[in-house]
Amino acid sequence: MPESTINRKLDPGKVRALQRVTSNDGYFMVCALDHLSDFVELLGPDLSKISFAEVVRAKDAIIRAVAPSVSAVLIDPHYGLGHLGVSGAVPRDVGLMSPLEDEDYRIPPGPRRTRLRVGWGMAQIKASGADVAKLLWFFRPDGDQATADAQRALVADLVRQSEELSLPLVVEPIWYPLPGEDSSTQEWKAARVRGIVASAVEADRLGVDMLKVEFPGHVDTEEGIGASRKACAELDATVTVPWVILSAGVGFEDFVTEVELACQAGASGYLGGRSVWRDAVLTADPKARAEAVAASVSRIERLNAVTREHGRPFWPGVSLDEALDSQTEDWFRSWHGVI
Repeated sequence: MPESTINRKLDPGKVRALQRVTSNDGYFMVCALDHLSDFVELLGPDLSKISFAEVVRAKDAIIRAVAPSVSAVLIDPHYGLGHLGVSGAVPRDVGLMSPLEDEDYRIPPGPRRTRLRVGWGMAQIKASGADVAKLLWFFRPDGDQATADAQRALVADLVRQSEELSLPLVVEPIWYPLPGEDSSTQEWKAARVRGIVASAVEADRLGVDMLKVEFPGHVDTEEGIGASRKACAELDATVTVPWVILSAGVGFEDFVTEVELACQAGASGYLGGRSVWRDAVLTADPKARAEAVAASVSRIERLNAVTREHGRPFWPGVSLDEALDSQTEDWFRSWHGVI
């Protein structure tokens, strides 16, 4: 990874925010619990019988269990931020990320534009006390150009707001099948890997602060692992901001392998969701759920060990000498981090 743009900007608000979502030794070890309908569906087959409070309590139990082991949590405003952010579920020394979108993982056919949550945006995330905003970004530049241009414009506008609010922006590029494409073919899978890398590079060039990336490849064969190593190395060589791997609901052992390969290439950690805690939501039996929550903590600890052994630490700030050399005495007079 080339020199980080965060260090070049020297925005004290962003630096502090990124420090809060990384571990003391510089890694992103983040548990994602911003899931919406797909989380509720895990709690039971009849969604009409699952109350809002039940969903919040299920997330609360997971967050309280994993909090001592993570650098940050990603929670949604609907089921999480307004309640878990004020109830003590998220300790003061654990960072907080919040999504901008109102999406699930059921992708309809055709070009797709990210749907932002109504009444929720960068300013609200900043005011809520969250440290970082996250955007799920569907992007197929080889598809409908009007859609691709609209997605670019969306990120560009959020980057502008990010600068104005001094709120770091994480973008999660998602490569999806267009009508007529067969995602089961080797040709499509190879195109997806190229697309994951290219989308990350494009988001980086638009000025985002961090990337949450789909794993660019497959780990079910030795050939797939070798190709994935190359794709991860290519990604790291061409982006200038820290990047982490998302879990996408894959089996936990596969996710461990993906995190290891990505970290060996230069990733700074992971942002794991269903692969970590799915089993803790699937059962309603209190004893079984408690055991599954404990297992989730063990999974987090294992991912942390892999990240620390193989990953590249990210330090948002600079040394005092560098700050004195690059920041003028009256830096605050022209600084745009004003709400």
